[in-house]
Amino acid sequence: MNTTLEKLFGDRVKSEFANLDFPSHLATDSRDVINGGAFIALEGEKTDGHKYIPQAIQNGAGLLIVRTGKAPENVSVPVIELDEPERDLAQIASDKLKAHNLHEIIAITGSVGKTTTRAAIQKVLSPRFNVHAPERSFNTLIGCTATIMAMPLETEILILEFGANKPGEIKELTQYFPPSMSILTAVAPVHLEGFGDINGVLNEKLEIIHSPILNKIIFNNDNELLAEAFKYVVKSMGVGVHKYSDYVISHDSSEYNLPAMSFVLAHRESQEIARFTANVWGKHNALPLAIAGAAGRELGLSLKECADSLRDFQALPGRGRVIFVNESKFIVDDSYNANPASMGASLSTFAKVKTLGKIAVLGEMRELGENSAKYHENLKPLLDEIESVILIGEIWHEALNDDSRYVYCDTWQTALDELHKVMSNGWHGILIKGSNSLGLSNIVKDLIKA
Repeated sequence: MNTTLEKLFGDRVKSEFANLDFPSHLATDSRDVINGGAFIALEGEKTDGHKYIPQAIQNGAGLLIVRTGKAPENVSVPVIELDEPERDLAQIASDKLKAHNLHEIIAITGSVGKTTTRAAIQKVLSPRFNVHAPERSFNTLIGCTATIMAMPLETEILILEFGANKPGEIKELTQYFPPSMSILTAVAPVHLEGFGDINGVLNEKLEIIHSPILNKIIFNNDNELLAEAFKYVVKSMGVGVHKYSDYVISHDSSEYNLPAMSFVLAHRESQEIARFTANVWGKHNALPLAIAGAAGRELGLSLKECADSLRDFQALPGRGRVIFVNESKFIVDDSYNANPASMGASLSTFAKVKTLGKIAVLGEMRELGENSAKYHENLKPLLDEIESVILIGEIWHEALNDDSRYVYCDTWQTALDELHKVMSNGWHGILIKGSNSLGLSNIVKDLIKA
């Protein structure tokens, strides 16, 4: 946003660097630093970012932001010392956001689908507005800060993702970066080690509606907890297949036909309708597209304009991307993350694809708390509809009592070896899904390379 270091940090910056602009790129991982960008050294539970300052400089960092007292000596780039780097920068970003006078600030939260929803809304709004959004799934305090610090002056609409692993995080994000439009995609049993139970997840997500500038709420009306929470909230608009939703999704049939998913979205009050078609995986991904359509209409676009913008929409890597090897073989890259809701939806879609030779490679779902094994066991009926199933992680053993119909592996490397064995017997479709920390994206890379 072309603001000088002196204006942001006052006498905390040396005079020779005072007139330099704050970089448009901000990274907390030295590997993500780009030439001229800023590197923020944060102290976490597992590592201290200050140890990676040499690597950040080597990668071209043009600014270092460190905790007071931890500034490196004899470096050729400007260094800013802050008492609390993460929150001090968040306050600077918050102040800049207030001064920008945006047309709309959209914040998205939910247990699943935040990033796909964000990408779809960005696709819908970009033909009409100057839209700025995170370049990746930057849904933490520092991630939102980085997004705002990189926001161009001509921005009219800002889109943010709000994520949380423990209570209080959504409240904090909402206080620093209050939205005018809040979007809630789903409430599901995710990060239960932090939230305790599903009601803890719900209460955390609902913090997003306490923004002092809020004027619109768009939510998943098919999610029972959200539907109940917003039953009598005037500002809210429900999206879903439920016939009393404000925006109603209608599917043509119960089968899923590759390569594209299609549905009709209707605004119940005006009866305005449009058909949405996009290359995304499964009926569950109709919701992010429908929410994007609802957001677009609420901001002055027609549903047809929204549908036209999404016609060439592609799922993001790891989030239901369909990769065609040839006319008869496909890979579903759903490797970024997994929870009971998203795993069930993806498996259900895979089971409905009318082809033989289907293989599912499934990592365990982590951070589900004491009922973790039960959530995995509940997926067994869907597993039984897939011809070959390769499972990764210890939780599957307990949940399925080592059922001999499945192949069990400890790592993605051993799962890849087993997958190649199964593939040698012939295949048509492969679904890859699991918690991101398991590294299943490496399997996708191997298959694409092959």
